Amino acid sequence: MKTKLAILVAITWSVSVAGCGLLDSSGGIRIDIPDQTFDFSLDASALVSQLETQLGISLQGQTEIPTGVDINQSFTVDVPPAPVDLSDNQDLKKYIDAGKVKGVTVKYVRVDVVSNSLNYDIPQVEVYLDNVNASGITSSSSLIGVTSEIPAGQIVNGELGFTTDGRQILSDYLLSLSFAFLARTEVTIDTSVSRLVPAGQLAGKITLGLYFTVDPL
Repeated sequence: MKTKLAILVAITWSVSVAGCGLLDSSGGIRIDIPDQTFDFSLDASALVSQLETQLGISLQGQTEIPTGVDINQSFTVDVPPAPVDLSDNQDLKKYIDAGKVKGVTVKYVRVDVVSNSLNYDIPQVEVYLDNVNASGITSSSSLIGVTSEIPAGQIVNGELGFTTDGRQILSDYLLSLSFAFLARTEVTIDTSVSRLVPAGQLAGKITLGLYFTVDPL
């Protein structure tokens, strides 16, 4: 029977946020927010460290788990929170404070892997939202969608697969101007399938495209 071991993987995020412009539209005033981009990276070393702890051996300098040492275990990989803060966008905030926001349109959430030398598959990644101070996924976190699988060594580009209400949940969070993205997946190490010691790095980005529609002040 597989057991789960929570591990913290060394993943870094950075956020790129620019200003916005005003455009006329049939629904009122359209405030376009430039794409919000979140860069992330994953290094296999943290997984190797946890694997060594479980096996009770050192894997340093080895490319394969030694013959006779077997494991079949799923490791829960948690991505540290990525905060989103649009509160500095004064053009947008004044419409929210005045109750003039008609809606938020999420055009897309793209997930792009730009480099990948990992020698193991990454299954679908679940993406959650929570308050901007959230330190991890809890029962109060809201699942909004899942990514595609990321096969070992492959570059994957696509859009987030929203849950039934995931796009609306994201729109609701956007009205608060600040929140956090969180994510998790599971990586299974099964020596009956592969004895490779986890190795490599992955780098990618999540891009959020959206705009607000507001009534004139």
